[in-house]
Amino acid sequence: MRYWIAIILPPAFLLPACGERAGDDPSPAATAQASVQCPAQGDRLAITGLCAERAASYLDVTGGEAPKAPQGCEWSVQETRFDDAVLLYRATQCGDKTTRLAFSDGPPMAELSYDTAAYGDPENALKGEVLVRVAGLDVSDRTATILRIARDAIDDPRESNACTVRNARIDYWPADALVVDVGAAQAAQAPPDEPRAACGPFGLSEDESAFWRVFQGHSWFFQLGQDVWQIDPGSFTLLAKDRSGTWVPVE
Repeated sequence: MRYWIAIILPPAFLLPACGERAGDDPSPAATAQASVQCPAQGDRLAITGLCAERAASYLDVTGGEAPKAPQGCEWSVQETRFDDAVLLYRATQCGDKTTRLAFSDGPPMAELSYDTAAYGDPENALKGEVLVRVAGLDVSDRTATILRIARDAIDDPRESNACTVRNARIDYWPADALVVDVGAAQAAQAPPDEPRAACGPFGLSEDESAFWRVFQGHSWFFQLGQDVWQIDPGSFTLLAKDRSGTWVPVE
């Protein structure tokens, strides 16, 4: 079944004027922000021009225990263009290789995929693998879009009608992680010694790290598989330029 989601972008996405893309505004505020000397000659991010250490302070990290980087790796702040905004996030850095994401717009949903993967991928075979799908947000009901997407992908109306959105409550997942699942009585009928799945491709899958988050005007579906995480989903933060040209978090 095909489904189309209208993405309504918040006003902050419209701030760059006269067709400028994020990162191209030479205003005095933007110039001053980019001219700050980075501590200890640290790296400067290519799109925003922010010092990597300073960019880390922008990250809207959710509650819950932060995931651990794979052995031999560490987290580093990265950025990816996201329409007319910029997405900041923590990604693995293993030696001289860094995980980076690439953005592509929909329909039916926008996608974030591997451009490079730092851990266990010397041949860059993971390039193009989609990790995150992004849809809009119904401001009157923050989970309505999630439920609509999940239900539209299910062929059986009886299964679809039984699905609702609940908090995931899984260790190491973001504290605001959500899953689409059936009720407790129906879930109890599943074999207790097997990973349980429910509510289609955008629903619960206990065999992998798959969950939704709702923040900054969007509904985000993370599908991080069974392996170690190479991105920190709780760190995702959208930035856009305000009218002075300064990078600020999108509301």
